[in-house]
Amino acid sequence: MLVPFFKVEDLETDATLRSLQRNEVLFEAGDLKSHLYRIETGALCVYVTHPDKTREIIEFALAGDVVGMGFLERHATAARAVVDTKVRCLALDEIDRLTAEDARAKSRFDDAVEREFALRRDHIVNSGSPRQLVQLAAFLVALAHQNESEGRDPALIDDSLECAVVAGYLGISVDRLAKMLLELDELGMIEAAPDHGMRITDMKRLEALSDEIADPLLQSDLPDAERQLPGS
Repeated sequence: MLVPFFKVEDLETDATLRSLQRNEVLFEAGDLKSHLYRIETGALCVYVTHPDKTREIIEFALAGDVVGMGFLERHATAARAVVDTKVRCLALDEIDRLTAEDARAKSRFDDAVEREFALRRDHIVNSGSPRQLVQLAAFLVALAHQNESEGRDPALIDDSLECAVVAGYLGISVDRLAKMLLELDELGMIEAAPDHGMRITDMKRLEALSDEIADPLLQSDLPDAERQLPGS
């Protein structure tokens, strides 16, 4: 079955065409995402600059490729023109239609999401207090397993569990707990669930984060089918 080639004019008739000179930067890591960019002519080097200032080349994107995709609000990578290049600026909200109509764009979007997740996870793990977030991820995973073993929806974390109890169990402040929950929300792992508290939206990634740092205390002390939460 042939997949129809993505046509820019079908997406946005007034899309802006932008010209880049050789070595000109299209976007930097940390820039707020404003558009998707489809390469019309030329090529872009997509790369990451590590804390030690070394650069890791992710890919060379060519004519027909779309860059700037992902799930984060800000770019996790940078893109620079390898030669004189022209890109078509597309609205961010065109991503659903784009990935539905173009199999290559869908594959590139999936790769971008995984790459952003990995880069964000690495940033968390290499930041000042990685263990705390990993512990929180492991805590939520354990709660999900307990819910499942007791016949409840494993994805729903009941709001009857007070923040002060969780913060005390993890040895952090309530404010720190709130910031870490926001981090997990931004990573797409959890979301608010009205009338329930919160919902785990990506168990696979939450489990991957919880496995980043082995912690015997968490493995032995987090609640399971035979244990009760502190204060319960």
